[in-house]
Amino acid sequence: MKIAVFSGELPSTTFIEHLILGISSKHKVLLFGVVKRKIDYRTKTISIYRTPYAHLPNFCLSTYRTLLLLVKRPNDLLNLFKEVSRYKKLYDKWIWYSKFLPIILYKPDVLHLQWARDLEFYTFLKTTFGMKLVVSLRGAHINYTPIVEPYVAEIYKHTFPVIDAFHAVSNAIAKEAHHYKALPERIQVIHSPIPSLFFESFSVWTRKSSNVIKIISIGRFHWKKGFSYTMDAIAKVIAQGFQVEYTIIGSSKLTEALVFQVEQLGLATHIRLKDFMSQGDLIKEIKGHDLLVLPSLEEGIANVVLEAMALGIPVISTNCGGMPEVVIPNETGWLVPVRDAQALADAIVEVSQTSKQEVQRITKNAHDLVRQEFNAEESIQAFLELYEDVLMND
Repeated sequence: MKIAVFSGELPSTTFIEHLILGISSKHKVLLFGVVKRKIDYRTKTISIYRTPYAHLPNFCLSTYRTLLLLVKRPNDLLNLFKEVSRYKKLYDKWIWYSKFLPIILYKPDVLHLQWARDLEFYTFLKTTFGMKLVVSLRGAHINYTPIVEPYVAEIYKHTFPVIDAFHAVSNAIAKEAHHYKALPERIQVIHSPIPSLFFESFSVWTRKSSNVIKIISIGRFHWKKGFSYTMDAIAKVIAQGFQVEYTIIGSSKLTEALVFQVEQLGLATHIRLKDFMSQGDLIKEIKGHDLLVLPSLEEGIANVVLEAMALGIPVISTNCGGMPEVVIPNETGWLVPVRDAQALADAIVEVSQTSKQEVQRITKNAHDLVRQEFNAEESIQAFLELYEDVLMND
């Protein structure tokens, strides 16, 4: 079986890279897109068909691919010309032609689109060329994009009914997709696998300091990540007489709005910023803190929370998206309302004042849940079965 895992850029996110390697143990994997940095999968079952970013190399490679397709399947080339003719600008015709061409030339059995938004451009690969389409449903593309951009909702309503299968990262995401005419029987919830190194690095929780609450968050500075509410919450905790150190991994520079907020609240000496780092360094960084806070306004199921739970670090999360499926109050973590800085502050204080034995009970429950539900081998097997089912259901 030839499976194309398509995200548009190579290498892709950690989850997608794990998926690629997992599938390659059983089937041939085809990768299409722009290669952002050199990557070596060290296996013959993964093939990269890049689209060069520079125009001259792209022109030369696309000319060669055009000749190959002309010889092998001239009707497919004709249909591709018809598809790109719908773009108005000559430049757009060329760019999309060079993107579609390798996919049609090497024609995978299943094309797994990692971003639902791409359906706007790639659904014709099923309707015109008969490729089986699987689409992943994650947080932003299904939770808020079709709300803030209504035309995307219309695209989903038009394309979702013809998709062969959907992969949803959570039950909440699966339910949301029903609003856009995704057929329930075609949606399968498959949790994102957590790398084994996080489970292997688990340790029993202890406080890192007797007089300082050490908090960590991970994520880019986008409005949906809710960092402004964490800043307000930390100011409230400090006002109660607690010492706080807050580390954010994601960027070494705050947005203008957050810079102003930090200055206004007098938090500059309490905030540390760090760029994204290697998996090993990330594990050390998370384990050097008392708790992880996820202040997001929307998520599917945030990997950073699952990773912290696997490591044995207590988690405070907002009640958004699929987070209640893993962060269960009094069982696996602390759950607070979205956009509620006071509730977040109260939860931070509560964790800091909860007995060591109780925090250890909760973090052990969380670790066990993630180990059971987010096992990498089981997740990969679920994807393999999904692809097989799609091919069988003609």
